[in-house]
Amino acid sequence: MLKTGLILAALLSMTSLAQAKDVSAQQVGVEYARGNLDKAEAEYKDNLQRVSDSEKRVTDAQNRLAEDRQKTAASKKSLDEAKAKYTRAQELLDQAWKKP
Repeated sequence: MLKTGLILAALLSMTSLAQAKDVSAQQVGVEYARGNLDKAEAEYKDNLQRVSDSEKRVTDAQNRLAEDRQKTAASKKSLDEAKAKYTRAQELLDQAWKKP
């Protein structure tokens, strides 16, 4: 009976040792997975920030483009008016030279 008890105790201790090694290996696996999770979260947050920054730059560029288009339209109107005045002034000068 004592031998059986000792054998049983030895088997249980070997089982506990094997389980301890298994738990230790699982802990290492969990720590590794946690590290990968942390890296993936950091990369995701970084990419989200980049998208947000890019969207802001696009919005700013679109606003500048709209302003530039308005300025271009206004300057085109001024150019057309200046051309018309120049043409009229040139015509008046030509008429003045042609008068006797």
